[in-house]
Amino acid sequence: MAKMRLLTVVALGLLISVGIWLLGGLPGQHRLSAPREPVGYSAHGLGQPGAARYIGLIQDGGATSLRTDISWASVEATPGRFNWSGPDEIVTQAASHHLNVLMIVDSTPAWASGASVSRRDWSWLPPHQPAAYGAFAAAVVARYGGGGTFWREHPRLPRYLPAGIELWNEENISRFWGDEAPSPRVYAAMVKAAYTSIKRVDPAMTVLIGGLASIGGYDDVACRGRDGPGHDNTAWNGLNYLQALYAAGVHGYFDAVAWHPYNYWRGATAADMLAYNRCSAWSQMASTPVSVRSLMDTYGDAGKRIWVTETGAPTCVPSAAYICVSPVQQADLAAGEAQLWQSFPWAGGFYWYDLRDDPGAVTSVESHFGAVSANNSPKPAYFALKHAWRTSS
Repeated sequence: MAKMRLLTVVALGLLISVGIWLLGGLPGQHRLSAPREPVGYSAHGLGQPGAARYIGLIQDGGATSLRTDISWASVEATPGRFNWSGPDEIVTQAASHHLNVLMIVDSTPAWASGASVSRRDWSWLPPHQPAAYGAFAAAVVARYGGGGTFWREHPRLPRYLPAGIELWNEENISRFWGDEAPSPRVYAAMVKAAYTSIKRVDPAMTVLIGGLASIGGYDDVACRGRDGPGHDNTAWNGLNYLQALYAAGVHGYFDAVAWHPYNYWRGATAADMLAYNRCSAWSQMASTPVSVRSLMDTYGDAGKRIWVTETGAPTCVPSAAYICVSPVQQADLAAGEAQLWQSFPWAGGFYWYDLRDDPGAVTSVESHFGAVSANNSPKPAYFALKHAWRTSS
């Protein structure tokens, strides 16, 4: 009888151990999955001085995730030779701070696009062969996804898997398309190739359409108040672009749509910035006659979610010439968006841009999007987001 009881206890222990493994481990042990609706910062993780402190600011701010680039042009500058040192450092710091990384697979090495590296924005040109982009996206997942080589090489590191793979960034504007006219047809082919390759490696990985930039209104790219083309040689309205992607056959080749609902102007209150407007990318998610949600419903993707992978507003400095808001207005917008986001049944991940003000000219708008100042002093928006995220969890 004693032997039987011992065997029963051992068997029960094994069952419990297997159950814990399947559920992702006890607190403090390896987590084997990513949160379904992560919140955090779209941040410039690579090359930051004091990387541990930088990532620590994200964790201390109530985030569960960070969004950062995995640059194909940098990692595979030579065909078939991979330098993972930069992404490895980000993933190591993120996992050490209990954060999942949303990985933007973007930029193209010159060998894949045929571009001259002396050309402005050469790395943002699309590849000649979509399959090459798909192969790199699969390599990223084979490195960092479930069962990835990175985790086998770092067995003591808490296993915080990617929150998802985002395919490119703001592909509807020429700034992120090598200064050429954006092409939904070319991008759709990249999405199909990447999705197929990623799912072959890790069927559980979440794959996102790259975050679409806030540009004008539907069929009114310049927001002139009258119907016309939804695009010109430099940009597409996000709704027109998404519609073109569906026409090019992307249904069935993504898990969620990423969207960048920037909408701010000097002196605007949070109520102003969140109010309905046909040219507001915030309104275009679900409130305009043609919206992201209406397009997803029409094309059979009603069950999929929208992820906000960038949103925010830059703060003003004395004599600022760029469009900006006050620190209090920035905080009110952050709190308002984060709270509203929790009420949408179709809401996925939510990422504020940026964590910390970028270094650069004080007169540059890019130097002031942070929820934290360049000297690591939190702005009111940092505390507003921290409160919103921690009270929702």
